[in-house]
Amino acid sequence: MNKLKRSGAVSGFTAFCLIAASAAGEPEANTDFPAMVIKTEPENRATGVDFTIQEIKVTYDRSMDQGSWSWIIHTNLGLYPGYRGSANPRWEDKGKTCVLPVKLSPDTVYAIGVNSFRHTGFKDETGKTAVPHVWVFKTKKTK
Repeated sequence: MNKLKRSGAVSGFTAFCLIAASAAGEPEANTDFPAMVIKTEPENRATGVDFTIQEIKVTYDRSMDQGSWSWIIHTNLGLYPGYRGSANPRWEDKGKTCVLPVKLSPDTVYAIGVNSFRHTGFKDETGKTAVPHVWVFKTKKTK
């Protein structure tokens, strides 16, 4: 099933793009292109994130190879939320969502990435390397 989706105005014209949608209403992944992140939990640039959460999630546009991953540290942007001795990341949602155990502190900016140009552990089921993605979030202060 295909749908027209409004994508914005350009020079006074409204642009529309044709997107493919599955029966469930979710966009279908175009396998000509590498997998890409479609959702993060917490969301990118979220503030007031509950520092007691014990995991963060990244969701791709398709099922991924569940045998590897590359969570990336970006100390120049914020602290890394993962920790030594934690359980390995796990997969949910038929291999679309990878879950990382974390330990967070109050009033702290965190930065995390998946894949980089050197670390390519996130791959789709065909072995195609996923597009690198970085996001940041900040936890709420204590009362």
